[in-house]
Amino acid sequence: MIKALRYWAVAMGLTTEGKDAEGIVQEKTDIFKALEFSDIYFQRQGSLLLMHRSLALNKEEATAWYWLFNEWGSNSICKEEFIDAFYLYLTVNGVSIRKAAVDKEYNCLRSTYIGDDNFDLKNIMDEDTYPFLAPLKILYVDDNKRVAKRLLAQKDIPLEILIYCIAMDNIEESKSSASISIDKLMEERYQIGKYFNMKYSKLMDFLLEAENKGYIALNNNFGNRYVEFLDREYSQLLDKYYIG
Repeated sequence: MIKALRYWAVAMGLTTEGKDAEGIVQEKTDIFKALEFSDIYFQRQGSLLLMHRSLALNKEEATAWYWLFNEWGSNSICKEEFIDAFYLYLTVNGVSIRKAAVDKEYNCLRSTYIGDDNFDLKNIMDEDTYPFLAPLKILYVDDNKRVAKRLLAQKDIPLEILIYCIAMDNIEESKSSASISIDKLMEERYQIGKYFNMKYSKLMDFLLEAENKGYIALNNNFGNRYVEFLDREYSQLLDKYYIG
C-alpha cells in the first residue's frame, strides 16, 4: 500500500522522490503545497485537472496515460485497439511486456476516469471504489461502447489553471517572457491541446480572456498567432486560483 501511494503521488505530480542516507524521501511539489493549504480533500475542479495533467505528461511513470492523450490520434478507442496499439508502442520503444499486462493497463486507466453508471456516490463506503478523476468527465463511454475523449470548454477549466499549465509546459519561454505559437499549444505533445482535448476556437476564447486580465498578450505575425508571456511569476497563478 505504501509503495502504491508513493507511486501515485509521483505520477500525479504531488511529490518527487529521491534518496538520502535514511532511505527514500518524498518531497512536496508546488501543487501538493497548494492543495495541502486550500483543497486537502481534492474537491475543486482545478485540483483534479492538475493531477490529470501530471498523468498525461508523465511518460515514464504513467506511460499509458501519456500515450492515450499524446500519441493516440483518434478521439475514441476500444479495449482491443488499446491493447494492440499500446503494446506495439511499447515494443517499438524497447519495453518488454506481456499483452496480459497491457490489458491491466487499460483497465487501470479506464477506471481512473470512468465508473459504473449505477454507482451511488451519496452512499459511497470506500473512497477508493470511485474513479478519482471521474468528476472531470474527460473520458466517457460513447454510444458505440468506446472510451472517448470529451472536448473541454471554458466552463470545464478555470482560467488561472489553464494559463498556469501553459506556462509550466513551456517553462523556458514563460520565464524569459518569450512567445509561443498557438499552433504548438494545440498540436504538439505535452501541450494543453492534447491533454485537455481542446478546440482551437475554445482555446482562443480562453486566451482572449487571459489577455483582458493581463496574464498574457496575443500577437498576430503574418497570420500566425502567438501567446506572449509577460514579465510575471506564473507559478503564482495557483495562489490566485486557490486563494483569490
